[in-house]
Amino acid sequence: MRELCSVTFRAFDTVCAVSADVDAAALREVEALCARYELLLSRFNPESRLFALNAAAGEWVDVGDELASVLRAALGYCERTDGLFDITMGSVCRLWDFKRGVVPDDAAIAEALAHVDWRSVQVEGTQARITDPRAMVDLGGMAKGYIADRVIDLLKCHGATSGVINLGGNVACLGSKPDGSAWNVGLRAPVPSGGSLQAASFTRVSIRGESVVTSGVYERAFIRNGRVLHHILDPRTGKPAETDVLSATVIADKSLDADGYTTALIIMGAEQALTFAEQTPGIEAILLTTNAHLLKTTGLQGEDVDMVARL
Repeated sequence: MRELCSVTFRAFDTVCAVSADVDAAALREVEALCARYELLLSRFNPESRLFALNAAAGEWVDVGDELASVLRAALGYCERTDGLFDITMGSVCRLWDFKRGVVPDDAAIAEALAHVDWRSVQVEGTQARITDPRAMVDLGGMAKGYIADRVIDLLKCHGATSGVINLGGNVACLGSKPDGSAWNVGLRAPVPSGGSLQAASFTRVSIRGESVVTSGVYERAFIRNGRVLHHILDPRTGKPAETDVLSATVIADKSLDADGYTTALIIMGAEQALTFAEQTPGIEAILLTTNAHLLKTTGLQGEDVDMVARL
């Protein structure tokens, strides 16, 4: 049985951890790979191709094969969720500051919302453009899923057969544990604490070779006048989604699929989200509702999900 080697590093504004049956040199390559993708998919760094796309005022930009591929994949999630996942929410997202508790006024939100429409993004070959010069693409809603899949690919190239990647809560597993048992991934629920939200474990999922991604209202949020204002913004309103879903977890073979649907499931609300997940091939979902109900798709009705604590 090969031992796991581990590395922990900071990227994507979070702490990342990777463990796999490879040597330290391979893990250094993983860290370098994450740094490269952080630049590629950043809307903030002036050296990134995404920054250039957002600054191109509607003109075509050569974004390269990889970013073009990411954009095409992202537009697919936009279409399948009827725009509840929308990569042009950048103009709205930049108005909110969940670290400092900044709430934009309604007029500013309305003005930004006028430039939110994923259909304004066009990709042809390695060329891309945004037909609305004031729209802004933000790939933060699915970037870590894409990157986790690429990390798995790199580890496989180094001969890895067992490993786990945690990119700040986006968990992707390679095979099983070295002893052949499944990986256990803990899920979290939001618990109010003072003027903020903390997370407590409430469920665990056992997986082999799959990815688990959870989005929840606890991730970036603050409480203002007794109301929780969270970072999951509804593209229809530009404001924190009004929903009966506290957290949504998606389990899929590809981390990109898991990441691409979680936000939309929260915005949909429990009933629609459960129906959507049941009808979407290749994914399973776990929803925690505001009345503390745990809802699961039919593929998870066995022993894959265990309650470990109650709210």
